[in-house]
Amino acid sequence: MIGKWAEFMEEGDAYLKTARGGQNRPGIFTPEILYNVLAMAIEKHIMAALIYKGTLADNHTFTDMIHSAKEICPLDDAIVAKLIELESYQEICPVFEGYNRKEFPRDDVPGMVAAAGQVQLWAKQVVAAVP
Repeated sequence: MIGKWAEFMEEGDAYLKTARGGQNRPGIFTPEILYNVLAMAIEKHIMAALIYKGTLADNHTFTDMIHSAKEICPLDDAIVAKLIELESYQEICPVFEGYNRKEFPRDDVPGMVAAAGQVQLWAKQVVAAVP
């Protein structure tokens, strides 16, 4: 039976694959849709690593996941900076205070795809490492 962390990893892989393919279909995959698909890929990959290590994030914002990842295996500073930058486009978890959504520029999609790919690689390295 597949472990929960592996399910999250597979789901993250699928979201990332969808987003990568979606870049070639701009009529269907708007920048906002790609942002959300990539955010799901990033979340699933980080959660896979956290679950594998027996922990969870306090919340599912990039900031919360970064802080939780720091406890098991910190993400590279450049990835952290990119995730914090990307988080500014949609701050939707604090529904009553600080809710923010702004247009995600198409020119920023490749950078987010690259960041999601780096998070995927990080997560795969975490689960491959000897505990």
